[in-house]
Amino acid sequence: MTAAHDFDEIVDLLAISRPYERTVGMNVACKVATLPLRDAVTVVVEDWADDKFRQLSAVIVRPSGPAIRSFEEIRNLYGKAEMSSAP
Repeated sequence: MTAAHDFDEIVDLLAISRPYERTVGMNVACKVATLPLRDAVTVVVEDWADDKFRQLSAVIVRPSGPAIRSFEEIRNLYGKAEMSSAP
């Protein structure tokens, strides 16, 4: 069963730090932005296209359900968001 997503829901977009970018006591994930789900999946798929590590380690935290941790799921949501916004 596929869960329906509200593309206007406000979510937090997190990025996992690369191991060499961390220092002792530094968080593994950092908050990049708080924005609508539609925009968050667009950032991951389009804006981060040249950074596969960042794409594959992106996490979208939403208040209405479990976090979205899979790039495959983010990419599928991106396709659905594009279709829903088409005229």
